[in-house]
Amino acid sequence: MLIDVWGLMKAYVSAKDKSVVAEKFVDIAMNNGVEDEELKELIGHDDELDEAIRYNLDIEQDEEDYEDA
Repeated sequence: MLIDVWGLMKAYVSAKDKSVVAEKFVDIAMNNGVEDEELKELIGHDDELDEAIRYNLDIEQDEEDYEDA
């Protein structure tokens, strides 16, 4: 459901603001009980959202790639 909500919101956000909105989206999700593992499952669907998740969970690209292997 989160990826669907993000997709809907993203359609109404200007390109220059997508990163800021993605950060806030992830922050709100975390503050409302969405678990880290649930957020990690969203990685790979959208570049701005991926970046926001990695930033908020302090995940490095190489670390994520290692976990998927």
